[in-house]
Parts: sequence; C-alpha cells; structure tokens
Amino acid sequence: MRSIGSALNLLLVSPLYFVWTVVALDLAQTPCTTLVQGKFFGYFSSFAVFPLNSSLCSWIIQNPDPRRYTLYMKILKPSGVCDHQHIRTYQFDSFLESTRTYLGMESFDDVLKLCDGSTRFAFLQSNKQFLQMKQTAPPGVDTWPMRWKPAKAQERDFSVEYLVVGNRNPSKAACQMLCKWLDACLAISSSSHPCGIMQTPCSCSGGEVLDQASEILGFTRKKEDCYKDGIYLENCVSSPKDSNGAEFLGGWNSWSAWGDCTKDCGGGLQTRMRSCKPLPNEGLACEGVLEEGRLCNRKACNTNGRYNSRSQSLRSTDNRKREDPDELQHYGYPAPQIGDPAAEEWSPWSVCSTTCGEGWQTRTRFCVSSSYSTQCSGPLREQRQCNNSAVCPVHGTWDEWSPWSLCSSTCGRGYRDRTRTCKPPQFGGNPCEGPEKQTKFCNIALCPVDGNWNEWSSWSSCSASCSNGTQQRTRECNGPSYGGAECQGHWVETRDCFLRQCPVDGKWQAWGVWGSCTATCGGGTQRRDRVCYGPFFGGETCQGPKEEYKQCNDRKCPEPHEICDEESLGPVVWKETPAGDAAAVRCPRNATGLILRRCILDEEGIAYWEPPTYIKCVSIDYRNIQMMTREHLSKAQRGLMGDGLSDVLQNLVEISQDGTSYSGDLLSTMDVLRNMTEIFRRAYHSPTSGDVQNFVQIISNILSEDNREKWEEAQLIGPNAKELFRLVEDFIDVIGFRMKDFRDSYQVTDNLVLGIHKLPANAATDITFPMKGWRGMVDWAKNSEDKVTVSKSILSSGLSVSDDSSVFVVGTVLYRNVGNILSLQRNSTVLNSKVISVTVKPFPRSLLTPLEIEFSHLYNGTTNQTCILWDEND
Repeated sequence: MRSIGSALNLLLVSPLYFVWTVVALDLAQTPCTTLVQGKFFGYFSSFAVFPLNSSLCSWIIQNPDPRRYTLYMKILKPSGVCDHQHIRTYQFDSFLESTRTYLGMESFDDVLKLCDGSTRFAFLQSNKQFLQMKQTAPPGVDTWPMRWKPAKAQERDFSVEYLVVGNRNPSKAACQMLCKWLDACLAISSSSHPCGIMQTPCSCSGGEVLDQASEILGFTRKKEDCYKDGIYLENCVSSPKDSNGAEFLGGWNSWSAWGDCTKDCGGGLQTRMRSCKPLPNEGLACEGVLEEGRLCNRKACNTNGRYNSRSQSLRSTDNRKREDPDELQHYGYPAPQIGDPAAEEWSPWSVCSTTCGEGWQTRTRFCVSSSYSTQCSGPLREQRQCNNSAVCPVHGTWDEWSPWSLCSSTCGRGYRDRTRTCKPPQFGGNPCEGPEKQTKFCNIALCPVDGNWNEWSSWSSCSASCSNGTQQRTRECNGPSYGGAECQGHWVETRDCFLRQCPVDGKWQAWGVWGSCTATCGGGTQRRDRVCYGPFFGGETCQGPKEEYKQCNDRKCPEPHEICDEESLGPVVWKETPAGDAAAVRCPRNATGLILRRCILDEEGIAYWEPPTYIKCVSIDYRNIQMMTREHLSKAQRGLMGDGLSDVLQNLVEISQDGTSYSGDLLSTMDVLRNMTEIFRRAYHSPTSGDVQNFVQIISNILSEDNREKWEEAQLIGPNAKELFRLVEDFIDVIGFRMKDFRDSYQVTDNLVLGIHKLPANAATDITFPMKGWRGMVDWAKNSEDKVTVSKSILSSGLSVSDDSSVFVVGTVLYRNVGNILSLQRNSTVLNSKVISVTVKPFPRSLLTPLEIEFSHLYNGTTNQTCILWDEND
C-alpha cells in the first residue's frame, strides 16, 4: 500500500494544531491502494492512481477530524466517453475488516457522473472520515481493464484536486481557492447537474456561506464583506460596477499627471485634475478637491521679465444634486465669466466627453498678472452639458439572486436552487451574461438505510465423509443504519453433497407385537418377531435372535363357580368372564367409550356380576364440546389468537341444562371448565361478563339434584368436592386479574351464589356475603342463616404504605347442596347441605382480624354452633 503523508501545504497560511486519530484501516494488502493522510491540499492524475495495466485499484483520503474539517474535491472529467462507469466514489465512517463491512457508506456516483461528458468539471463535499475512489468490475464484464471508445490514452485521463478546510476560522488562502471552486460549481450547475458543494465555511460572493439554520430553511445571509482577488476583506464597502462589469470606487476617478509649470523661474505652479463619476441613477456630485496644485521653478528670475501666472486656488465640490445651478456655482462648478478683465480669453470648448446621453465640454483660461495687479478672480475652468439628444445603449443587468429554495428531500441527498431575473437591454445594449438559475446538492438529515447483504462465502466442506452430507455458506448483513429495515432473506444456505456410499450395518427393526397366548389359563407362551434391515455396502449383519418368547396366563384356570356366566341386559350381552376381570361393551349410539362391568367373588367364593358403570361413556354433544375446547387450548398454548370460545361456553350451558346421560358427561364437563380457566390465563381470549355468567351457570347445572347418582359413580375415579372448590378458586383468580376493566361481579343461580370483588389495598371495605337484598336473589340463599364477613383489615399488603397497584381479589361462594352430592373429608360431624368457601388473592400476609363465618349445623337432629374446618392437605 502506498501511503502519502506530508507537512502542511503552503496553501494553509496559519498553522494548525490537532491530534491525529489512529484508525484501523486495512482495506487491501496490495500496492494498488493509495492512502492519503495528513495532507490538506493535493492533486493527482488518474493514470498515477489507476494505471492502465492495473485493476481494482483504490485511492483513499482520511479526514483528520470530520467535526472540525470538511473535505472538498474538484474533478476534471475525461474527454472521452467510457463504456461503463468503472470508478466508484463514496464516503464512509469506518471499515470492519472482520466482516468486510463499510459503516455509514454513502455513494457520490450521482454527484460526480464521471462518464457524463456534458460538463467537464464536477465538485463534491465530504463530511465523513474517509473518501474513496475505487475501480470496480461491473456485473457481466469478463475482460479487465475495460475498453474506452477513444483510442488516445490521454482522453481516458481525469484529474483530481482535493482541499481540506477547517470549519472554523479557515485560512484566506484556502478560502480563496474554495470560493473559486464554488463560483465554477454554481456557474455550471443545472437541474440535471446540481453543484456538489453544499456549503462552505468561507465568505464567498453571492451569499454562498450559510449557517446551519439558514442552510436548512433555504435562506441566504448577505455579508458586508468586500471580495478582492478571490478573498473577502473585512470592514470595507463594495465598489459598484457599471453595465460592462468595470469596477470603480463610486466617485472620483484617478488623478491626472502633473501639468507643465507656469513659470520657468521665480516660482510657478503645476496643477493636476480628476473627474467625478456619480453613482448610477443617483445624480450626486463628489465631495472633495476637483483640482490641486503645487509650486515649481522657484529659482530667481531677471527683474525685467514678465511671466504668466496661474491661480493656485483650489476648487471643491460636495455631495449635492447637480440640478441646483446656484448651489453648484457656489461650490466651484462653472458659471458665466464675470471676473477681472485682466484675465486671458477663454479657450475654445473641448470635444464633448460622450457621443450619447449626457456629456460635458470644458474650456480654460489663464490669469495675466503684473507687479501692480492683484490675483485674478473667477474660475479657471468652465463646463457645460452636450449631446443630450442621442440615446446611449443600456446593457442588461441581473437582479439579486433569490433565496435558496428548500431542500427537495427531507433526508438524504436532495437539491436546492435559486434564480435571478435579467433586466432586459435597451437601445441595442448587450444581454445579461451568466446563468439564470443555479442548483446545488443538499443533505438536511440522515435517511434510514436498509441493510444489504454482502457476498456469499465459499461453500464449506461436506459434513459427511461418505454418503449424503450437507454444505453451508454464509453471508453478513451490512447495516441497517439510522432505523432502516433489516436484511431480508436467510444468512445461511445449505445444499446436499455426496462423496461416496458408506458401509451400512444391519439394524434390527422394532419388535412386533406379542402374539396371542397359547392358553387362556394354566400357563402358555407368546412369541414376537423382528426384522433385520440391511446390511448394505459391506456392512455387518444384525447380531442377536430374530424371535423372542415369554410365558403368559400362568394363573390357574378358574373353577366353574369362579366364572360369571354370560348375561343379557336388553341389547347388551355380557360374555362369560372369570372373577377379577372386567367385561366391556360399547356405549350406546349417543355416546362414545365403553361400559365396564366387573366380575368378582362373594364371601363364599361364588362369582357374580357388579352393576355396570358408565364412567367411560361420554355423550356425543359433551364429547364434541370437550374436543373443541382442547383445540382452543392448543392454539392458546402456541401463542395464537382465536375466537368462538364464548360460543363454546354458551353451547355447554344449553346442553348441561338438559341434564346428563352418563357419569362420563360430568367428568367431561369438569375437563372443559379446567381448560377454559387455563385459556383465560393467556392472551388467546379476554373473558367477558357473559363468559363469567355462563361459567357459573354450568357449575350450577352439574350440581343439580338430578345428577346425584352420576356424581356418586364419577367420584370413584373422578373429582371430589375439594377439586371442585379448587376449580372455582382458580376461576376467581383468573377473572379478577385477567378480565379487562374488571371491578365486581355477583352471580345468583339455582345451586350457588358467587361474588367476586376487586379491591385496592389502600381503599378496601368490609364485605358481607351473601347480599340478601340483591335483586334476583333466590329464596334458599335469602332465607339462609349462613353468612360470611370479610373485614377490610384482612386486605393488607404488609407494607407500611400501599401504592395504587396493590389490589386484592376476594371471591365468596355459597353452595346449596354440594355437601349432599359430593363427599367432603372424612369427618364425624355431619354438615348440612350448604357450604361456604372464601378465596383471597394474593394471600394476606397476616390475619389481624379473624374471618367470621356463620352457618347452622345438624348433629343428631340438634343445632351445633361449632364451626367446622377441614384440612386442605387431606
């Protein structure tokens, strides 16, 4: 890699002091890459950086500190037209060698347009740490270097000048060059070729220097600076220009040369004059001396000699209107001669000073003096207007530039322009020279940049040394930046690969099912087989036996009296079954499952049939609802969203009101309610007040007296009262904390009354349940002696100061007949049918006030006031 680093160029007049930042930059380990550091002005030819016989070369310049310096570049484009744009130009913040990723990359190809020959020059401005010009091979180009149309090598050459300028207090020499670049950039700008210099820290003509705020808004700021030789001078007044562009100081022209001395000896006088050129359209005279003189030839003369003498009086004018002849005469302008008769005669009038418009003619005279005479009075020069009838041509003149327009893009690279109007020429004058419109690029803010993929890596080696394997290749995402979108697609690709066939040993397949026993009792055998798959490609054969045997039915055969005889009950036929086994037949057509019936021995050892049980039978309607609920639960567990859950609850309400046909229907309903509670915990479905009402109504329906016998059978393998209480407790917890905007709910049904209250810890109130005055309260609850009181002191978070987020959910339930239907715990005390349960979530830290529960008990027909408590662990 070539590295160019030198002392500060002479272009920087004032010394600069700064610390170079060490940046890890290893873009290529090749001598074809040039890195420029520590240089603030320079020039190079494309042939020097991008030789004709080389490829993929690059040139990089580093900005020492993008916060303090701005990089500008001027490019003289090639005179020929290239086939492809093979030189890329872009700026970037840094480069990550590990992932070959450019950070903050921004292309300048649309600014330079090297292959566009409509303009010879291009300019750009860079505000990032690195600026790079790089050869690239366009897609589909097989040969390199690329061919240019012109045969001459010099027509392919282009040159580059670069300039690094401080953002504060730039040197005059740097500004002199930058302002010349800016003038040229704006002069050739157009809508299709905006100027690439967006702003400068220098004070350039035309109000080009803009502060950041005015730059964004598109307003210019005029400077009271004078531009001379490419540099603005502070605290001066700009000189106006006439229609031809000639500059003058807005008043006096230069002094003429000193005239001849009026005497050869004895002291004479030399004079010189200057003319006044008023400001255009102002008609103002100049202030100061029109003519001045000095002594000359002071040597003594012959006393008899007589010499001419010229008055040494000096005339003055002031800044007054010429239209006032009396005032002009008073301040030294010509007037009719009324002086001393000793003065010489006036000379003839001179030729008119102009051939058109307003001009002037002059004439002069000398004062003839003698030893006895005094100084002549009156002016030595007179002027008069002439040629007023001829009209002079008026050249076209430009008005002031309009303010810069707003940037065409709110982010990223846009453009702005400004215009000016030409006052048309008159009487054959020349038209305005120069552009009517100027355009330049602008960049107000950074646009979001979507991520883009780098090139794929090479394929990895095959994952298997034989048979089928896979290969992978990866790619990295470049970006995104400034809120852009992520790269779309996969970062890894996989493909199959095959090197050779691998030896495959034989492998036993799974054992088959056991065959039937050779005897139903008294001992028999069963056999099962397995198959060897393989071997292939020279592999080993399977090791081990192909068949397997085991003993079966080794119990002794039952005696005839130990076998239940075949029995028919309506359409159902129970086949002969030995004691200890169970016979099974299909449930009726309106249900699924099996009806079970066990054969057991009595005390004398005689076999007999037990009554059949329908605990495995579930009606079709209940089974359909159970399956739909499980599907909803599966979707909820996968994080999906769904609907229709409320309809499932409503259908179950209608079905359960018609009663149950089998004990399996009760078990199915309990399973549905448990799954519904689990669904309510998730985001799948937000429970509504209708869902709460239907849930409570379903519990009331299954606690109906008509289901008493089916509950007795269901409890053999199914739920008891404790599981029912836990189900309702979980439901209260979910509704209180999961239901949106939930406050209170009070549900009254035929078989239970439920209240759910959501209370803040810092504003809790006492709860009395049941509310016997509640509208629609059923008679059995209204006349009940059972009640519960929950003191507000129980609802405490345990903190000294509770915040607004501390809430308690209190659920109270009064069951009408659950004590008669479901078995509670083993307790010698006989409860009446009513049961009260209280649920508080979260659990209070301490019970400062005991929970008060009152309900009547029956024990041997007498009233027992002792409160019954059951152990939760039982």
